[in-house]
Amino acid sequence: MLDNYTPAALKEVAGRLKEEWPHVTIEASGGITSATMPDFFSPHVDIMSQGALTNGYATLDFSLKVPKPAAFERERAVKS
Repeated sequence: MLDNYTPAALKEVAGRLKEEWPHVTIEASGGITSATMPDFFSPHVDIMSQGALTNGYATLDFSLKVPKPAAFERERAVKS
C-alpha cells in the first residue's frame, strides 16, 4: 500500500515496484477523492482506496470469538 503519496510520486514509486516485483498488488490510498482520483490513475496501480467512503459513519464493534466445542477439549486432553 502506498499511502499519502502525491500523484507524481505514486506513479514513480509504483512503476519501480512493478518493475522489480510485477506480481505484487499495488494499492494507492490517502487523500484520494472522487475529484482527484484521475490524477492518481497509473498502469502500475491495481487498487485505489477512498477513506471518504467509510469516514463519518457509526461503527459496530463485534467479536468472532466462538467457544470451543466440548468434544474438541476432550480429544485434546486424550492426546496430551
